[in-house]
Amino acid sequence: MSGYSGRVPTLPPPPLRPLRDGRRFRPELHGVRGLAILLVVVFHIFAAGRVSGGIDVFLAITGFLALPSLLGRTTGGWRIDLAARFSGLIRRLVVPLLPVLLAVGMAGTIVVPLSEQPQLFAEMRASILFYENWELITSQLTYDAAGPGTSPLQHIWSTSIQGQFHVVMTFFVMAVAWAAAKVHRSPRTALLMALGVVTAASFWWAMEETATNQAAAYFSTLTRAWELTLPGMLGLVVARIRLSPVARGILSWIGIALIVSCGFVLDGAALFPGPAALWPIAGICLFLIAGQTHVRWGADRLLTARPFQRLGDISYSLYLWHWPILIFALIITGREQADPATAAAVLALSLAAGVAGKSLFEDRAANWRPAFPTPARALATGATTTVLAFIAASGALAHSADRFEQETAAFEAMVVETDYPGAGAMVAPESVTIAALDPVPSRDILRSDAGWYATLNKAEPCIQRYSGSETTSCQHPEADEGSLVLMVGGSHTGQWAEPMAAMAVEYGWDLEVYEKSGCLFTTDSVRNSAGLPIDESCVAWNENMQDVIERRRPALVVTTGTTRLAGEPEAATPGMVDAVRRVTDAGIPVFLFRENPHRTEDWLACLADDSAAHTRCEAPRSDFYSAEIDREGLPQVSETARAFDTSKYLCDEESCYAQVGNVRVLRDDNHLTATFASSARTFIESELRSLTPDLFTAPAGSLTPETWGSLGR
Repeated sequence: MSGYSGRVPTLPPPPLRPLRDGRRFRPELHGVRGLAILLVVVFHIFAAGRVSGGIDVFLAITGFLALPSLLGRTTGGWRIDLAARFSGLIRRLVVPLLPVLLAVGMAGTIVVPLSEQPQLFAEMRASILFYENWELITSQLTYDAAGPGTSPLQHIWSTSIQGQFHVVMTFFVMAVAWAAAKVHRSPRTALLMALGVVTAASFWWAMEETATNQAAAYFSTLTRAWELTLPGMLGLVVARIRLSPVARGILSWIGIALIVSCGFVLDGAALFPGPAALWPIAGICLFLIAGQTHVRWGADRLLTARPFQRLGDISYSLYLWHWPILIFALIITGREQADPATAAAVLALSLAAGVAGKSLFEDRAANWRPAFPTPARALATGATTTVLAFIAASGALAHSADRFEQETAAFEAMVVETDYPGAGAMVAPESVTIAALDPVPSRDILRSDAGWYATLNKAEPCIQRYSGSETTSCQHPEADEGSLVLMVGGSHTGQWAEPMAAMAVEYGWDLEVYEKSGCLFTTDSVRNSAGLPIDESCVAWNENMQDVIERRRPALVVTTGTTRLAGEPEAATPGMVDAVRRVTDAGIPVFLFRENPHRTEDWLACLADDSAAHTRCEAPRSDFYSAEIDREGLPQVSETARAFDTSKYLCDEESCYAQVGNVRVLRDDNHLTATFASSARTFIESELRSLTPDLFTAPAGSLTPETWGSLGR
């Protein structure tokens, strides 16, 4: 209570125990780690993709502790013992990570579909060398909510950023300290100035990238650096901040309130790491300024309680293990989100894995004297183990890629039209008599059955993601001359690219796909298909797309004619109707695909039952299709706009089916397989011929039961 005479009761600070590297143990800081990991795990399991802000807290704590520590390590003016520094990083970061990667690799070969294993092992290799965040950016992957199609290693992006930060900042601090010594300046002052420049540059770049390419910005080290350097600057000066206990107590609670409320107030998955990320970063900085408040009601007192301290103990291992456990549980159950029983089991298993990981790997393996007797030996052992793990992951990547290519080639060669008619079996079942066979594509390659434009996109990115409004396109490599046909809209338009490409190649069209993820072709500016406000980038993209159509004057525009509103069957919104009429008023014909069903709980339960492999798995038609549209048709239809009624090929009068004509209908929660889309090619062509006969210069094929099963490959 020295120096303070207020009436608020105060307490002496808890004892600070020294750590192995000479730093002091700060129980309040350890407790906020526990709070952060609790938020991360709970939001991952229960919050369906909302971001808690806990990861940002971890990044901030890393910067706050690392930069003062690095400056303190300098000897002789600027030198840092690199062997001690990097051997310590290997013990703290690498040793607990390798068992997780081994477990993920072993489980992945069993439960992850073959089509996704090459990506899994590519990410495993990247995780070993702490560049997983850049692998996700290169692979055009976005931050996704936990689901059976989400990477089990997606969460390593933040660990990778921390690893990169530790390595780069070691040499950065040495360089700044060396320069400061040369000009006889204080190394602390010089480091603060240099970090100020880095922080400002990173924050500016975060704002720019979040506005134009948020999906990549989310994972980027360059856009996230300020979340570490700003708290790092605070760490260099926090000891000089003098505040009364009351002020510290108030700041501590404001900081905790900002941290806890972040995930409930902000959509961090869509807004971070832009200015919105200041919310959790400001929260942790205020808490760090408050430090030990010396008052009974301070938030630090809450976080020194045993539950938060214990969570802080296991925070790193719990973070590493909980995500793959959750993803594998969803893959095994086939659910898009964990039900209460699965969520409880995942939480319990994650906590157990966190405790085991802390005890076995962080405490014992990382400090095993025979393996790490000296810093130099520890560095050599760790580096050798890391290189061997990288080589093993590279071998697994090559092997899985080869197996996937063989499986895909075998699939393309084995399809017999009369055995796998797909859509044709629904249109004229009395004319197509087939035996119930294992449906195609197999589960091993199901998720990759997205068609040519999705494959092209991996090597040559052309799909506009959720942020950004540029009208980039994909052009079919064999259909680049002739009448221009544009496919425009979101992924529910792009999913029909395979049969459209088959016609484009045969009849000599120039086929291009303009797709923006999650964005309908519309003039709506208020609500989207989920009943939520439309993103500004989608509004801008649609305006740009109308300009592209007006300028390029295509022979045909293909888009989606209906969408599914939240909790209701399909509808054509006023903006969708208006967008089509703007095109047809310009004399350009439009072809509309009606919305398709999505997976339901009944479908998932049926598909997960191996004994039901040859059943069709059904759900009520009324869950998906509008009775009004069934009666009256789409409001966009006119002499120059024609609709393709997908319900005829997916449903009967009562039910819609997950498997039609021995072909699996959906490759994920709501997108058609390219195989099924291709099986409808003949019917699509028939409708298109009546709308745009000039596009078909070659003679039409006859509509026979044999051609109904054509996959158009």
